[in-house]
Amino acid sequence: MLEALARLLLIFQAVATLKDPILSLIRHGPGGEGGDPRLAVGGVPFFIFGDSLWDSGNNNYLKVSDKANHWPYGETFFRNATGRFCDGRIPPDFIAENANLPFIKPYLDPNFTDYTFGANFASAGAGVLPETCPGTLYLELQVSFFEDVTKQLRQQKGDSVAEKLISRAVYYLGMGGNDYVTLGKDSKESNATLTPHIEEVFVGWVIGNLTTSIKKLYALGGRKFLFPNVAPMGCMPGNRFATGTDECWDDLNVLAQMHNEALSRVLVGLDKDLPGFKYGVFDYYTTMLDRITSCTDFGFEVGLSACCGSGAYNGNSTCGIQGDYFTLCPNPNEFVYFDAAHPTEATNRQLSSMMWSGNPPVMSPRNLKSLFQDHP
Repeated sequence: MLEALARLLLIFQAVATLKDPILSLIRHGPGGEGGDPRLAVGGVPFFIFGDSLWDSGNNNYLKVSDKANHWPYGETFFRNATGRFCDGRIPPDFIAENANLPFIKPYLDPNFTDYTFGANFASAGAGVLPETCPGTLYLELQVSFFEDVTKQLRQQKGDSVAEKLISRAVYYLGMGGNDYVTLGKDSKESNATLTPHIEEVFVGWVIGNLTTSIKKLYALGGRKFLFPNVAPMGCMPGNRFATGTDECWDDLNVLAQMHNEALSRVLVGLDKDLPGFKYGVFDYYTTMLDRITSCTDFGFEVGLSACCGSGAYNGNSTCGIQGDYFTLCPNPNEFVYFDAAHPTEATNRQLSSMMWSGNPPVMSPRNLKSLFQDHP
């Protein structure tokens, strides 16, 4: 309760000092502005930054409770838990397959030292803001790890090969949802009202920090970026469960929409300002909302409830937790969601296919296939 009040107090203080918070943070926020065919199987490394939707196992090596290192996670494809919050593969796995790359390993794996193919820095529970989930790999920390990777690549491969790897690589950056869920839960706990102005300030903070990290990756040599935007978090089984009603949690969906609109504006600006900057945005919000509300149109039987969990919509996050009651569906392929917040492998396969070869408005202005094939 005290932490929630303290966080909201900071937001109210910011409201009092900013006239146009989103524009102020976006425009004036911190942050500056021939080869070897054996570089990689597909010639293009793949670096992943984000949260639990994209984490391939980094949280297994952290002292946090948010882990997917137990049954039934991984049951569909890997036959054992790998740390992925899914019954099988997550989007980076399918993308790596399409790009003729091996599955990209979690950066924190102590046996992982060859970054020729890329690295996965994503961390379950992490946010763009460091305060969102202490103990996880927040975005700035993930970027600092990538900076270490660039130094190691230079030592291992030499400057010329390392620079080619870094410039040809595709950078996948999906983050922000946890920041808004944390804000929503804090406001509920402290009985505070999320006014439009407070929402605008908070989105500005998240977008400002996100922009700084994008610029840092660009300064380190990154040129090709893919951004899945923020999901309709209020309609996830876990957040439906949290409302205690049959409705989506509207505040979270409003925040997601504000974030996605602000992100699009920022990327248009970066595209103009940063030479060689190329990007694509995947409309994760709309594609997931379509499957939640009209699941049978996409080959699913259940869109509102999760395959694994307990309580209403199986939205209580007890999936696989020893000592807790939970139910597990016999066929995850029939469900959009595997647990309270994460899609099934069947859903991830569909989403990844659209990321790879989709056209506007689902993928705009470029899809992943074109990013992987467009070599600087």
